[in-house]
Amino acid sequence: MRTSLPEQDVRWNFGAAVIDAAGWGVGMSMVSSTTILPLFVRQLTPSPQAVGLIQAVMLFGWLVPGILVSGHIDRLRRVKMSVLWIAVVERLALLGMAGLCFAIPNQRQTVLWGFFGCWLVMNCAMGANMPGYYKLIAKTIPASKRGSLYGIGGAISGLLGIGSAQLGGYILERWEYPNGFAACFLLAFFFQSLTVFPLGMMREPAVEPPASSAVRPRTRALAVLRADPRLMALVIAVTCFGFNQMIAGFFTTYGMERFGATPADVAMYNAVSNGARAVAFLLAGAVADRWGNRSALLLGSAAGICSGSLAWLSPSPVALPIVFAFQELAAQAWGVCAMNYVLELCPPSRSATYTAVFGLFSGPSRAGLPLVAGEIVRLAGYPPIFAIGAVGAVVALLTVLLRVSEPRHKPPQTVEL
Repeated sequence: MRTSLPEQDVRWNFGAAVIDAAGWGVGMSMVSSTTILPLFVRQLTPSPQAVGLIQAVMLFGWLVPGILVSGHIDRLRRVKMSVLWIAVVERLALLGMAGLCFAIPNQRQTVLWGFFGCWLVMNCAMGANMPGYYKLIAKTIPASKRGSLYGIGGAISGLLGIGSAQLGGYILERWEYPNGFAACFLLAFFFQSLTVFPLGMMREPAVEPPASSAVRPRTRALAVLRADPRLMALVIAVTCFGFNQMIAGFFTTYGMERFGATPADVAMYNAVSNGARAVAFLLAGAVADRWGNRSALLLGSAAGICSGSLAWLSPSPVALPIVFAFQELAAQAWGVCAMNYVLELCPPSRSATYTAVFGLFSGPSRAGLPLVAGEIVRLAGYPPIFAIGAVGAVVALLTVLLRVSEPRHKPPQTVEL
């Protein structure tokens, strides 16, 4: 699928989107859901369920709220200002987290609940923003360049994230709880706020809404899923991969409990994750642009099999950084290429609905699985969830191989509701 923009506008938009993607990634490295936030939550409670709740809230926020706004987004001729204002809400939630640490550090139960409230707001804002954001990308960046967009942006964020991870480790070692974590939240706010504004300068063409968008009940979302077997197959595959994704938030606490990992070790895990993220984005983006997003999803599934199997069968402090690296490759390949796959199934005028329907049907199980994993850890320890994660990646790989076809070079499907 190609955009109708002149080449100079495509280059301008590509640069703006890369800056946003890179800055968002650097900011998230300061509040990593697999390293920094599990360490933060463990300062407030020993509960493994609370650690699992980090991933659960994040996935729920990213994948479910979009369906509530997709009809409105489809009716907008331009979306960039909507994207920008919702992004401001995301970043203000980081200020709320920092404020809790400064204001009531000794009321740890209140801080815990307040943190999860801010985390929910932040991630729900992200989820509500995704239909508009991906519509903006679909309108302004050709399909053949989207892999490179996230490859370059992710690589920059990964490389810069290595430095930010080391900075975060130094801050946490020097200041500990609460000031060290408050500083991490503030730095995340700074990086993400500084780099989001180029989205508001993108050269976005006006696109007339489809005639049926004014009468699209949300209850008809199932019709979109049923009408496009490729979308349904992807939902099944990503649900299976959710069993692998649920284990990501437990590697840090596993290292702390099994091997006595310190904040410095957690900073090292974070640096490894950011370095792996740089490689993962470049590799997944190159594979997606050259061979299609389906191939990148197969690569991500294979990496997920490696991370779960290594954590399960070869538990050691030496293996743990390798586990983080494989899991980062798995997460980024699926995180970027699954949504890019969805964008290739439909014209830009329907991208908001397609991305929202994808999130709605793949989100609930993926959001609930980390909570289930936390309960399994409480009852039986870590090895069972690592084994389940490896098996989930195997099933996801087989599903993509057998059921998910490559949409590249095929006309996008239009589903009338």
